[in-house]
Amino acid sequence: MYPHHAAMGAASALVAALALLPLSAAGETTQVLKSTLQGQEDMEANIVRFDVDENWVTDRHIHPGHVFVYVTEGSIEVDVEGEDPRTISAGEAFYEPPDRPMVAQTISSDGASFIVFQVGTQGRAHHGIPARMS
Repeated sequence: MYPHHAAMGAASALVAALALLPLSAAGETTQVLKSTLQGQEDMEANIVRFDVDENWVTDRHIHPGHVFVYVTEGSIEVDVEGEDPRTISAGEAFYEPPDRPMVAQTISSDGASFIVFQVGTQGRAHHGIPARMS
């Protein structure tokens, strides 16, 4: 297979997988980059832009990889188990450790945009997996 076709197939698969994230309100995702890590081919990095409306909220879920988020417009609230809920506004960033149940939602009245950078095991770094209720 040509490298270009493989990259296009991988990007399409990621966008499809992100569409399955547990979201309760509409939003758009744009794939920015997906790459394996040199010297650690079992690891991958994904960068995705989310543009969400004012009613966007996720179900309680976990990410098996490390997640870094940079908010470019609006504000979101992130509630990670074991931490106090926090508001992240445009120009701010946060880190979410792997395998921690969390919920996120928009708190600005005109929606929000944010960039998500995820690093983890290839094929699993970007999945939002429903968390067990405790």
